[in-house]
Amino acid sequence: MTLRGAVALLLSVLLAGCATPRVVRLDTGQGEPIVYIPPKSAKPVEVDEDAFRRVVTRLVLDMRFSLHGEAAERPRVRPASWDSEPQSAGHDYGAWCSRQDSPGECLTLLEGGFSFLDAKARRQMALAFAWDGVWDGVQDAVKEVVNPLALKAMLTSAMAAYMLLIVAPEPVTKIVAVALTTFVLAYLGVDAFMGLVEGWQRLSADADRAESFRELEDAGHRFGQVMGENGARVLILALTAALSGGAASMASKGPTLPGFASAALAAEAQAGFRLSAAMAGGVRSITVAEGVMTVGLAPNAVAMTARGQRGADAPSSLDGAPTKLLENQRPHLLDNEQKIARLVGVRPVRVTDPDFLRYVNNGSIKWVVTAEGELLIVPHTWRTKEISHAVASGGRPVLAAGEAEIAAHGMLRTGVEITPHSGHYLFEAPAATSARALEIGRQAFSRAGILFP
Repeated sequence: MTLRGAVALLLSVLLAGCATPRVVRLDTGQGEPIVYIPPKSAKPVEVDEDAFRRVVTRLVLDMRFSLHGEAAERPRVRPASWDSEPQSAGHDYGAWCSRQDSPGECLTLLEGGFSFLDAKARRQMALAFAWDGVWDGVQDAVKEVVNPLALKAMLTSAMAAYMLLIVAPEPVTKIVAVALTTFVLAYLGVDAFMGLVEGWQRLSADADRAESFRELEDAGHRFGQVMGENGARVLILALTAALSGGAASMASKGPTLPGFASAALAAEAQAGFRLSAAMAGGVRSITVAEGVMTVGLAPNAVAMTARGQRGADAPSSLDGAPTKLLENQRPHLLDNEQKIARLVGVRPVRVTDPDFLRYVNNGSIKWVVTAEGELLIVPHTWRTKEISHAVASGGRPVLAAGEAEIAAHGMLRTGVEITPHSGHYLFEAPAATSARALEIGRQAFSRAGILFP
């Protein structure tokens, strides 16, 4: 073997050893935790700039308190500038201060020397620069209704407080922090989340050692590169939703965020838990240590993928056993039921179809999850005629069936109630079979961005 070949082999071994897979431990409190390794091919859910601007504006408008500079208390450090300036202008602290709302107040910070800034102020000042890659979009979207400086200061403070909780040695149990983490995991994945944790630890160390304003700026920009534009957008949306009402606000506004349906599905593949269950309080704690994330959660919050699901066409039940297809128990009625549906103009629809809103806004619906995992719905009653589950399924066997009530207003769709009630598919079914059907239905709706309490 040549020297070059030996070196190449050694490097490959070292790189393989360093590429330790991220591990998620799902602890339900019932026996040993489930050890789940996310797939390496997982990709983040992308939030495009136009959708980001629209949604961040709406979230800010929904805030229950004023963010206008005149009404808000001015923080001692104003980590933002209103006007866009050339990058080179930010290398000098005096020039940076001159662009703030209170330049005199800003300049007094360094009267006693740079060391006057404590660790918290250094971290937050560095973190303010991490938003630079996306802040123009935020500023343009909200400047007509709020002071972007005050909003940036609030987001920076909230992000710093959140990251300090995440890197703490004890488990994160605060409801808002847990909700934020579940959103980040769903949109970005475990690997990117771990990268954020490691990036924050580096930012903290760099900010503590910094001897100049330029070094703080560089530390912030490095963390901004770790977040990336898409990661920064996701964090800003999640933090703004949290600031407008905490975990309850995140649960109600989550389905309106760009790409939420994809994120709900990604959470199962990337982190091993169901986002709908997490938002309903199913995740109790999260701990991050040495590349391992431990999630304390309720048993029904564990995703089927983490329980060993092998394929989408054969989902597992809650206890890990294969789910049997449910047969139509009244096949002799199918022809007449389909004829009635045609006469009143009803057909099975998906959540994305225009008729979905027409059906849900006129009362209860009936839903089925087909053998292929597709969610289809019909109205419970239309023009005084009850529509059967067999119309939704075409009379074929299904994985689950039931009824539901959904509140829809514009793009906001919220589940009110869901049941496994079906005379065609679950008549006199055992309680365990009905429970499995209900769980499959909840998951199908959550992947479509509709969550039930």
